[in-house]
Amino acid sequence: MKKLIFRKLLKDILVNFIIISISLTLIVWVIQAVNFLDFISEDGHGFKVYFSYTLLIFPKVFTKLFIVVFFISIFYIILKYENKNELILFWTLGISKIEFIKNVTKFSLLMMVVMLVFTSYITPSSGDTARSFIRNSNIDFFPSLIKEKKFLDAVNDLTFYINEQNREEGLMKNIFLKEQKKGSKKFKIIFAKEGQLINRNGKNFLILKDGEIFNNNSNGDFTNINFENFEFNLSNYTTKTTTAPKIQEINTLNMLKCFLNNNYKKNYKMLKDQFICKADSNEIIIQELLKRLYLPLFLPLIGIIGSLLILQSKVKKNFNKYKFFIFLIGFFIIFTSEMSVKYANTNINVLYSFFLIPIFLFIITFSIFLKKQNNI
Repeated sequence: MKKLIFRKLLKDILVNFIIISISLTLIVWVIQAVNFLDFISEDGHGFKVYFSYTLLIFPKVFTKLFIVVFFISIFYIILKYENKNELILFWTLGISKIEFIKNVTKFSLLMMVVMLVFTSYITPSSGDTARSFIRNSNIDFFPSLIKEKKFLDAVNDLTFYINEQNREEGLMKNIFLKEQKKGSKKFKIIFAKEGQLINRNGKNFLILKDGEIFNNNSNGDFTNINFENFEFNLSNYTTKTTTAPKIQEINTLNMLKCFLNNNYKKNYKMLKDQFICKADSNEIIIQELLKRLYLPLFLPLIGIIGSLLILQSKVKKNFNKYKFFIFLIGFFIIFTSEMSVKYANTNINVLYSFFLIPIFLFIITFSIFLKKQNNI
């Protein structure tokens, strides 16, 4: 009977967690998806890239809300049980409050493992996959970005300008192109009286007519070439959207290897060439590792704080103040844990002490619970 009643309690917490987390994640995800419309309107990516990218950021949003939703779920279900007098059934069956806390803690440890899987593997992996769609994009919507009498610089190393455009016929007049790599003094300027965009085998080409090409070398010397027809391959240019993986999208094993290389003079090889391990990136790597491996450790603490509601009965006058106090304590712990990551430094001893904080706070909270329980 005890197993059944605990199974129902934990099932209610889990179901509530899933419903709230999916609902909130969808709201935040939709807001972010709207913001990412710039991928099409300004950066020239196609709808396939847009939808693929936005879908793959869903785990990132879910992970961000994990701890908050977990606390709300435990707090809400235990409060619901108290208001409906269902907690009395636990005590009637001889279940002690210590046993209640232990079962909630076991469940919290299981959820901690789930969050660790998300923070250390699923979220970085989905983020890197999402970024790969941008890396492999050929800027499908480049033609739609071109507007009359407006400079276009949605791609790297290229500036585009046209004076007139006939969209029905796909013709452009008085075209100006400037190609210059970032940091280079060399550049190429192309003028053409007419031009037309065509798509061949999924790649965009600009067919230019009656124009001139000016080349400027690093010495400042100019050369010019006149042409009647010239084919300019736009697929050689990449989007200005960030294509290199952000720190949140880097493989956790890579980050751990970089951390060991920087702090213990190891020589581990990275899994991908896209991630360059540098000594000056040590601080941001430590902060990201703490987000992935340190924050989930707070789940058992959050679980026991939410369970402190069982120490008071709704019949007591100060119950409303008490539940409000527990709610504030829970959110204060969540807020403090998030803020502590941002102020982490590169001192190894301080870093390791971070992982002791949630354990230490859990022991203190459990000791307070035992003391309060004995005084009841």
